[in-house]
Amino acid sequence: MRILLTGSTGRLGGAFLSLWGEGNSRFEVKTLTRADADLAKPAELRTVLTSIWQRQPFDALINPAAMSGLEQCLDFPDTAQKVNVESPRVMAEFCQEMGARMVHFSTDYVFGGEVPARLCEEDTTGAVNEYGRTKRAGELAVMAASAKALVCRVSWLFGPATAKSHFDHVLERALAGESQNLINDKFSMPTFTHDVVEWTEALLKNDTSGIYHLCNSGEPESWHSYAEKVLRLARQHGYPLGEVNLVGSSLKDAGFFREKRPAYTSMLPQRLHSDGLAAPRNWLEAAEVYLKIR
Repeated sequence: MRILLTGSTGRLGGAFLSLWGEGNSRFEVKTLTRADADLAKPAELRTVLTSIWQRQPFDALINPAAMSGLEQCLDFPDTAQKVNVESPRVMAEFCQEMGARMVHFSTDYVFGGEVPARLCEEDTTGAVNEYGRTKRAGELAVMAASAKALVCRVSWLFGPATAKSHFDHVLERALAGESQNLINDKFSMPTFTHDVVEWTEALLKNDTSGIYHLCNSGEPESWHSYAEKVLRLARQHGYPLGEVNLVGSSLKDAGFFREKRPAYTSMLPQRLHSDGLAAPRNWLEAAEVYLKIR
């Protein structure tokens, strides 16, 4: 299968590239880098895609690229609109015309986070920040443009990457003996990037479309409880951790955030189960794998 991949230097895009890239007989991956196309300039994107297609048509376009910094989206809403909404729309329109599959990645931040419950694909959204609003608008734009498009929501990704995740920061600070102040009343679901890649392959092999939650199973975690469990696992796997001080704090007291964060955005991968495509493992099982390879 021939893949055109955006965001290949990011945490999720990098996982696709490393697992599906050179040496994989099932996939032929071409990356669409910032040097090829600036997603903040959607008017130029169709020309770029046409040029790529003329040289080498692709079967699927996978788009994990996004403007994801909450304060960045707050400060530059026009750019967030172009990157998170308009460019994905152009990609989906192109895929629809050429008969390719569009796989667009979204976020748990499309939800308002007011109710402490696990969220399914059909649950009502209600983003509380510019990032979430543009990502939800991007979902709708992609699905309107391409009938066969897949929209995959992910949350709290961890896995091998240049940019470190909460998982990595917590572990490295603990190894350095640093005290950590972590929010204990904001909840979501940690998810392993390698598992997301595997589930995406299952989706592409089947005639599926619409929204899927691609996340591991387990209990909803706060940043504080997530850290506690990561460090507990790390000790079990021989990481030389001394006494670690993890201090819990409240989201409402996090004065360093200028943009609102939703409190409860833990998702359920209901469609993966109901469509018989996958039974996501507990994130702690995936975390053990990551501890062995990081």
